Amino acid sequence: MKHLKKIGFFSVLLLIAAAVFFIWFFFRTWPLRFHAEFDSFFGKGNWKQVSSETKESFMYSVYHRSSISSLSKNRPGLFHEWDIAFTNRSGETEIWTISDHTMRINQDKYWLLSPNRYSARQALTLELMDLSSYMAGDQVLDEILGTILSDREADCIDAYISYRHGNPPPGMYSRLIREPWFTVDRITAAEYLQTDLYDFYLRILAYNYKVEKLTPGEQAHLFGSLEEIEEALQEAFGEYADYDIYLGEGYAAEFSGNKAAQGQF
Repeated sequence: MKHLKKIGFFSVLLLIAAAVFFIWFFFRTWPLRFHAEFDSFFGKGNWKQVSSETKESFMYSVYHRSSISSLSKNRPGLFHEWDIAFTNRSGETEIWTISDHTMRINQDKYWLLSPNRYSARQALTLELMDLSSYMAGDQVLDEILGTILSDREADCIDAYISYRHGNPPPGMYSRLIREPWFTVDRITAAEYLQTDLYDFYLRILAYNYKVEKLTPGEQAHLFGSLEEIEEALQEAFGEYADYDIYLGEGYAAEFSGNKAAQGQF
């Protein structure tokens, strides 16, 4: 009887330990914890985690306390990355790396009740926003700039969605993830420019070191295309057109249409 009681006692301890481990693993593993959010953003059955990695951070540290005082010291904090494979709107497989690094830096900086502190869900939305901002920019590069510039000229340029007025407040991410257009199939530059959630704009940047590798004729064509690029963007986005273009020294332009976000953020 005593033997059975011991077995039962240790079985309960084992179950408790397993439950604690599962809860710990669940909350630190975003593709598991936020499975519904991943389904909503990427499409149910359209994504899978292909790898994960834990890394040391150079941006924040944790204090490690040891029973041996000489061993107590600050150590690099840890963060996690997950590689997510999905099929994009063109039918091609892409892999995005999603990380909780920004959340850990933020939560190390701000205390629990600070209005500037990200929740895990808000930090996930920030990651998805940052990655999708380049996806939206690539679409502009392909569909608009690609009709004006040669491939070599276009290869000198990055196009992406950025924002003014500093980092958005955490609450903005809570609203963004509920937007019906915030999915990998529906996100476009136009959606970002038309939303009133924050002051988003299109950034088009040519890198000088890449431009220098173009022939003189290609450089002249790139610089001379500024006006045509502006006209194409204003035609594509209408009164919501909002952009900042830099093609080189003396070849830059900014514009905000009548309906571009003008509120206080």
